[in-house]
Amino acid sequence: MHNTAALRLKLLRYALIAYALTAATSALAEGPRTLPTSAQLSASYLSTTLLLKPCMDIHEWSDDPSDDVVKQFEDARRGLPPDACSQPALVEKLTTARFLQYASITAVHDPWNLDAKITAQNAAIAQCKDAQCLERELNAVITELSPVYLHARPEWPRGVGLCTSKTVEVTPSKARALIGTKAQKVLTDTCASESLSMQTCSVPGGQFVFASCTMSGNQVNGPEWLYRIKKAKPEPLLAVDDGPVGALKTSCNGMPDLMTAARVSMAEHYLTYYRYDGKRYQPVYAYTAMDVGADDNGNGLAIAQDRQLSRVICR
Repeated sequence: MHNTAALRLKLLRYALIAYALTAATSALAEGPRTLPTSAQLSASYLSTTLLLKPCMDIHEWSDDPSDDVVKQFEDARRGLPPDACSQPALVEKLTTARFLQYASITAVHDPWNLDAKITAQNAAIAQCKDAQCLERELNAVITELSPVYLHARPEWPRGVGLCTSKTVEVTPSKARALIGTKAQKVLTDTCASESLSMQTCSVPGGQFVFASCTMSGNQVNGPEWLYRIKKAKPEPLLAVDDGPVGALKTSCNGMPDLMTAARVSMAEHYLTYYRYDGKRYQPVYAYTAMDVGADDNGNGLAIAQDRQLSRVICR
């Protein structure tokens, strides 16, 4: 009976994982990806709309725009050549380039590397004083990023993972022996009315302990912890509130990179990437994935907004 319940819980957990990332990265594809037109892009927030369509007519958003809305429109166009928004073909190309930049971030598992390219692209665009220069730089963006976006197939990470052996369930008494009574109580108190689930697996020179609060109903995210046991001493490596945690194919300082995808709403997800600094996992990149429509083949469209970047030195 216990094994059956545990199996059901795992199946539910995997289903929720798949659902969370599918929604976060718009991975439910109806067919090959296509580049959307500006008419196919829509967003609930003005900031998201103007990121993609800085040349949009203000009255498309509001018949009686407030001072704040006017300022946002002015800020969106600041830095563009004065004649850029008067040329329809160039305006469409600007939207395509902006979409590719921020949609490609949601389509890769090493967004910190792509972010550096986008920063360089935007620096080059900012130097343009006329439409001819702007078109040249936009063409370069579209040429470089179209293959990245069109050929990507976002899915929950399927890297080699952290373990070199199959994970096994840990009993409460075994958990106390592994991580200590105090740490176990903190985890149990965090899970509150939900139960604490723990697993362990072997790795060279020690073992990992994974802990999480069991999820119920339509819950998608919850607290998770990762410990490494070396010479009978527990080392806390990661603690997150928005698990599950996925292991990526990339690595840093001998440990796989990790990521979480937290559902904020049906149209917003918050993704965080972690790299090992030699002692603990540190957040190195995060963004909000915003749904912005669908393409001709029914593929959901999402872009990265509110990007946050920090660094961990990989030796």
